Amino acid sequence: MGERVVASGINIEWHPNVPDAVMVSNDFGVTALAVAAHPSDSDERNVVLLWRGVAYSTFGAPNDEALAGHPLWDAGLRAVLWLGLVQDSSRIHALAAQNAVHSRHDPGRYDLLEHYIAPLKECLIEVVARSVEVSRHGGSTLDAATTALSR
Repeated sequence: MGERVVASGINIEWHPNVPDAVMVSNDFGVTALAVAAHPSDSDERNVVLLWRGVAYSTFGAPNDEALAGHPLWDAGLRAVLWLGLVQDSSRIHALAAQNAVHSRHDPGRYDLLEHYIAPLKECLIEVVARSVEVSRHGGSTLDAATTALSR
């Protein structure tokens, strides 16, 4: 059937037009993304997505004006406003193939991973991880991301 992007099932929104997102990672396999709260949200604290068991993460192009050029655009990305989930992810397959040269490679480890995708104003976030959780933190988005990562 091939790669396709579907809603993640995590019902959270953030401010769609504020280019103030911050993503931080550590070498323990944890990545945090902090974004400004949605303007209609009664909780004004930043939205923080915290991924655990991270095998891959990227914060970069394309921005919202070039998102239609992304390879997953016609596979469902066009419908994703917040957080999407890439099913049958070629990224996960590539990570498993890349690691296959390791003497203790366990292909089953890659069955536990999910590929998340989040279009933001100035960039696209992609994270391959075992899990994601959502929390709220005050302060700047940098403070919120680093606070979540340090917990």
